[in-house]
Amino acid sequence: MKNFFAQLPYKIGAFMVGRRGMDNFNVALLVTSVICMVLEILFDGACFRGCRLSCSSYAACAAIPRILPCEIERIKSGSRHRRSQSVGGNMLDTMYVNRKTTKYFRCKGCGQILSIPRDKGTMRIVCPKCKTEVMKKS
Repeated sequence: MKNFFAQLPYKIGAFMVGRRGMDNFNVALLVTSVICMVLEILFDGACFRGCRLSCSSYAACAAIPRILPCEIERIKSGSRHRRSQSVGGNMLDTMYVNRKTTKYFRCKGCGQILSIPRDKGTMRIVCPKCKTEVMKKS
């Protein structure tokens, strides 16, 4: 039973991959749910309420694109990062990882993010973008 619940998100995701937008089946489900709603109002039946809720909820879930095929591959591979790592990566992630060894600041001339190693004394830094020289204590 433990394996069933572990595999359930993957099975639901694989089932929902091809279901994008409204198709004839979804339209039929919505019409059925409206008919069940009318019958529920007229006859006050709990079975109509269950039919209406199940049809409308399935139609709504199938109409909304839930999991893209690339996301299913990411889930199966066990990767926790949603975005792919591009060349250079995300600057904030890099800054967080290197926060103990590197000091970051912005250039006063152009706003470019510059970095210097920590605990190296006062250094002269030249911005590669605007060529502004700055003296910074690391």
